[in-house]
Amino acid sequence: MEDRAKKHFSCTDAERAVFEGAIKLAMVYHQFVGVPVTRASARSLEMAMEEAVRLQPWVVSARARIDRAALKNSSGRYGYRTLDGRMLMVEVVTRYGSAEADCAMEFVREMKYPLMYIRRVGAAAVKKVYRRKPISDGR
Repeated sequence: MEDRAKKHFSCTDAERAVFEGAIKLAMVYHQFVGVPVTRASARSLEMAMEEAVRLQPWVVSARARIDRAALKNSSGRYGYRTLDGRMLMVEVVTRYGSAEADCAMEFVREMKYPLMYIRRVGAAAVKKVYRRKPISDGR
């Protein structure tokens, strides 16, 4: 994929991979917190979050999980709860150039905060391409 925005970034591939992961996590948080959710609708909401992240450039993988235990008593007045940061676990792997970043968001109980953080940054996994020798035609 061509990066038409590259000229606006003065950073390494690793820094850009982290940046891309971070903005995707922030998108999930700020777009989905407050959405009505029940135990029955949680999986479809997780899939919507994952798909929204995967549509964006430089994403290798995305996974979203909603804490079902937090939805156990979601009867409330109208039979649902609203999604909040304490319920979310999101993982995003981004690849930019020669670098890959594994970023995550989860509620950290001792901080009482939905923390977005970097789990790993490193060289992008290189897929080896094996080429077979042409089959001799007997000449």
